[in-house]
Order: sequence, then C-alpha cells, then structure tokens
Amino acid sequence: MHLSNEIFTVSADTLDASGAHLFWTAKPETSLLNSIEEFGQATPILVCQSPEGLVLIAGHARLTALSTHGLPVLARMVEDVTEMDKGLLYLTDNLHRSLDDGMRLKALEYFAPLMDDKTLKNDILPRLGIKPKSKDARLLLEWLTMDADWQALLKTGHIPLALATVLSRMTTEDREAIHSLFTGFSWSRSNAVNMVNWLFETAKMRDKAVQDVMLDAGVTTILSQGLSPKDAIARLTTAARLARYPELTKLQDRFTAAAGEITSGTRWRMNQPNNFETGGAELTVQIKDAEQLERAVVEMADIAKASAWEKVWKLGSGND
Repeated sequence: MHLSNEIFTVSADTLDASGAHLFWTAKPETSLLNSIEEFGQATPILVCQSPEGLVLIAGHARLTALSTHGLPVLARMVEDVTEMDKGLLYLTDNLHRSLDDGMRLKALEYFAPLMDDKTLKNDILPRLGIKPKSKDARLLLEWLTMDADWQALLKTGHIPLALATVLSRMTTEDREAIHSLFTGFSWSRSNAVNMVNWLFETAKMRDKAVQDVMLDAGVTTILSQGLSPKDAIARLTTAARLARYPELTKLQDRFTAAAGEITSGTRWRMNQPNNFETGGAELTVQIKDAEQLERAVVEMADIAKASAWEKVWKLGSGND
C-alpha cells in the first residue's frame, strides 16, 4: 500500500461509496455540515482506482457533506491497496469517534474473513479500544458466531454485549422464543442478562423449553398487552424472577409492603441485605446538613415504634 502525494479534485457523484470497508457510515453531523459550508474541505478523502472507477476508502461523512452543498471533493490517491488496507485506513480515519459495542462488532465482521483469529484478537481489538485478554474481547468474539438477527439487535443497542454468555448456551429454539423480548425494547445490561438467565435456568430446572416457561410465567401475555417499554420491562422481569425464585419473590413482595408501612413519610429507605437467609433489615438515609440529620433521628424514633416490624422479623426465620 502506498499513499501518494497527489491531491486532486473529483465530483462527488463519480465516486463509489458502497464498499463493505465503510462499516460505520452515518449521516454527517451538523457541525461538519456547517464547517464545510463556512470553510470548505480541510482534509482530503482517501480513494483508490478500480476497473470501474474511483472507490472511496475513507471520508464518507466529508463526501456526503460536500455532496449536500454541491461542492467538488478533494481526494488523495491510495495505490496498491488490499481489502485489509481499506479497512485499516477507514478505521484509522475514524479513531476520533466514540465507539459502542455494535460499532465494534461491525468492524470485526469486516476483518474476520481477512485474517486469522489470533491477528483479529491481538491487532484489531486494541484498535477498537478492547484489551485482547479482557472479558469484553471474549464476548465480542462470541458475538461473531451469533445469528445475524441477534447481531442486529446488538448493533442497534437493543441488547447488551454481556448477553452473549447465556445466548451461547441456549438452543436455536430457545433463542427464537426470547427474540421477541428484545425487538421492541432497549434493555439495560442487568435487566437483559437477568431476564434471559432466569428464563433459561427455570427451563433447565423444570426440564421444559423456554417457550413453555414464558407461557407459564405470563411473559407471552405481557408482550401482547401493548405496554410502554418501561412498564413492559418492569413486568417482564418481575414475571421471570417469580418463575425462577417463586418463594424468594413472595418474601420480597411482603418485605417491600412492610418496609413501606415502616418508612412511609420519612427519608429512610429499607432493604433486605441477605436474600432472607436470616430475618432483619438494613436502613439507610441520605442527609445534607445538620437539620436533616436531626430530622432523621426523630424519624428513626418513630420508625422503631412501627407495628409492621413484627412482619419483618418473621420473614426468613422459618416461622412465617
């Protein structure tokens, strides 16, 4: 590969900007459009010659912005370029961008057929901000083996990188059963991982398919109710948790009700710290000044007199 010193002007509509190496293309930001309009093009795009004409290697956003304003394009020729070179040049030209896991997966999909796994891990992953021996490195490489429909959900931010661990343990049929959980909502890492783990573990414990567990737990019904994403995710995770930990969930619900009676109208918050292995509770409060501290002490005195403490003492004691 050789980057020539030749910089020339070309019409935007004569360039082929459809190459697979342009794996992060997006609409140009307003700031770039304004900059091009005010100052023109400060940095040339990179192109190479093909039998069909000029091919864009890097500078897609600049090309789009210049085309939008009807301006000619400054280009620099790259000679003797391979498909690997195209990807590396494009990657280097985009080092300023903030990367998410979906973008990293897109880049890995391009490079994976062009090199062995060791090179992909030790050369490309660090360029994407990932240490080769890290957990994220293992998860990203796992995602390369996933079905395209699951990869698409990661790329759009609907599911987290960490979901690869449990997905890789599931059958195709079980993955198909849970796919609808993620097509309409964007899940946080903890909710997504917990949801799938609870369904998968419950299926294993009951020797059932995940689809049957979803039906038994009411998950399928919740999906059909047209709820807002926030409400749907809350109800779905509650249903899956109840299926996986029915007794623990019942205890938690009763503890939450009792805690509400005890701390209502105060700044104090009440939690059960050890999954009801023993009775008891943990009380916390946030204060900013002496006045709030004094008020919290008064509230604690009232809290200590609450009759609902008897309900708390019984939970997890074996006497309830």
